[in-house]
Amino acid sequence: MCCKVYRIDDLAKPAGKWCPHCAIGSGCKIYDSRPEQCRAFDCVWVQSEELPASWKPELSKIVFSVWPSTGFIYGQVDLKSPFAWQKEPYLTGMRKWSEQLLEQRRHLLVFVGSDATLIMPSGPVPIGPMSPADGFVVRETFNACGKHYVAERVGR
Repeated sequence: MCCKVYRIDDLAKPAGKWCPHCAIGSGCKIYDSRPEQCRAFDCVWVQSEELPASWKPELSKIVFSVWPSTGFIYGQVDLKSPFAWQKEPYLTGMRKWSEQLLEQRRHLLVFVGSDATLIMPSGPVPIGPMSPADGFVVRETFNACGKHYVAERVGR
């Protein structure tokens, strides 16, 4: 899935299209000479011993990675399955995951193309169009149901 969902500038590969060097189901045909972006990529599913098999990107249609400068978890959703992140067990799992991350002052965001949604323990908080490098602010408020969050992108 990482060979599909991400844009790879060194290969002129757009986001949402399979890399021409990907042998689907087998791996990278240019693994030894792959671009730095591919070398530096760390898939959370591959590294985590806690995520169940159902979260494998090929099944979930979501590729999770760690944004290096913040430690935030970013999930990139396959554009052919834009609502995959809203299905179970993923949404409930991400809400629980976000609660653990908040204790570390980290966040979990899901991207469908450039449309970002912050996942909070109380549920999804739409941010709208942004790049992973953009910043955002989160405000905690209260309503009749308890804690409520609002998030917005901030300029660089």
